[in-house]
Amino acid sequence: MRTKKRERKVSSVMRARRTFDEKFKRQVVESVLSGSVSQVELAREYTISPLIISRWKKEYKQGKFFENKSADYARLEIRVKELKASLI
Repeated sequence: MRTKKRERKVSSVMRARRTFDEKFKRQVVESVLSGSVSQVELAREYTISPLIISRWKKEYKQGKFFENKSADYARLEIRVKELKASLI
């Protein structure tokens, strides 16, 4: 009997899973990589786990957020953005 009450209580606390489009993910990652905002600040602002942003950064560096482009082109584009950010 106790376990049923506990299960009911936990299920009512659970939130619906949010989804984010690729444009938003790309914007967040580019903000972090440019150094304009820290990963923790963005995580707090959007109530997202910093681990999720880390996963997005990994996917970004693999070229996942670049539609209709080859993986090599996406990597080069990322490298150019990193170099531009280091100059600033």
